[in-house]
Amino acid sequence: MSGIVNLIVFLVLNAYFFIFMFRYSARIKDPLNSSKYLLIEGTEMFFILLFATGTLALSSSGGGHGAGGGLNLQAIRLLLLEVALLMSLFVCTERPKWGAGTVAYLIYILWCIYTLTYANSIEYGIRYILKYLYPMIIMITASALVRDEQIFLACCVWARRVAILSALIGYIPVVNNFFGGAFWYATALNLNYVTISLTSFALYYYYGKDKKDLILAILFVLPCILLVHRSGLLAMFIGLAVFMFLKHKWISLPYIAGVLAIGVAIVFYVPSFHEKMFWKDTDNELTVQDLRSGNIASDDIRNNGREAIWKILESQFYVGHEMKGSGIGSCQQFLYENPAGVKQTHGDYVQMRCDTGLIGFWLYMAIGIVVFLHCFIVCYTSYIPDYIKCCAMIAAGGIAGCYAAMYSENVVTYTMASTGYPFALYGIMLGMLNKVNKPQYQYSERGLNF
Repeated sequence: MSGIVNLIVFLVLNAYFFIFMFRYSARIKDPLNSSKYLLIEGTEMFFILLFATGTLALSSSGGGHGAGGGLNLQAIRLLLLEVALLMSLFVCTERPKWGAGTVAYLIYILWCIYTLTYANSIEYGIRYILKYLYPMIIMITASALVRDEQIFLACCVWARRVAILSALIGYIPVVNNFFGGAFWYATALNLNYVTISLTSFALYYYYGKDKKDLILAILFVLPCILLVHRSGLLAMFIGLAVFMFLKHKWISLPYIAGVLAIGVAIVFYVPSFHEKMFWKDTDNELTVQDLRSGNIASDDIRNNGREAIWKILESQFYVGHEMKGSGIGSCQQFLYENPAGVKQTHGDYVQMRCDTGLIGFWLYMAIGIVVFLHCFIVCYTSYIPDYIKCCAMIAAGGIAGCYAAMYSENVVTYTMASTGYPFALYGIMLGMLNKVNKPQYQYSERGLNF
């Protein structure tokens, strides 16, 4: 039954994408005034709908896991989203706005394409390049389609509404059975909730300090705790720390320390987290004091078999190919064709080093650094409007959170629900920046005037 529901949603959703893309206009409620409606361009409505529904996997085979025998529309959906985004660039009236982060990402993609020349499998290489391509394509498209504060806020509000729906379906078993696989599985959704939580904090700080926004920001942290998702919790706290730093600058350091203390408390004092984090030793239970004393070694931390997989992959594809790697898609081909049953690396950075070498790894790290620095400059530039700074904070925090989770998660695999969101917001920031006029300064004998 869920397969039929997912197929219907898939067909209807894609139909609406192309309907709105080629419509002259559409109508939507003004996010700044719910009693009014906005008349917007069809391409803007297309992007709002696409951005808001990125958490839909529409895959009966595990909600994006790729396991099981159900209908799996994940790969087709990703390809159609990329095609639709590229098509919209030919329909919209504005041209894409390139930023430092866009250029850095393009350089990385070109390197990935180069590694195809010595990859073991062109098919697996292209499949993985498509996953890396999605954030760049949606970033470029967002810079062309989103130019106004209202459209930016509509994207945020509707993405949050869909995220709330995903959480409700996930926690109501009866509904989940009917809509099984409609949304990505919990691990992917928790990383999406990082950006959604930061969005709620931003709406609280910049748009009236509505308690509803603050409550939702906190509620989106709970799934990581309830599901004992360590990588998700790390991503959430890293993202929040970056957001607070950009919002409150140096006075945020006490807040960041407080957030860190809460994270440590959850790990050590919530039994389910403590049990999943450390190997159990009834005679010598690890405590915060052990952390302070430096008595916790890597052998004390549970890695759920990740380290064993990483060692196998590195010996196969990294050792002897340190600079260039063994070619994009090498790890995925090995795992998918290996009868052992493990299909994911559970560590994007290991896979990057094995597939694209240290050159690819550092090129990808450079993307995050460049985007953060660009957002940092935007947030500290006095003449830039607050709504653009708000967007920059969410983008920087979301990307930092995703980068943190990549250490032990398959963030790239569910890029539609994870990295696609903050990189899209970075693109939105670029588009809105294009409408900002830099103040014209004039010098006079008596001083500086403008």
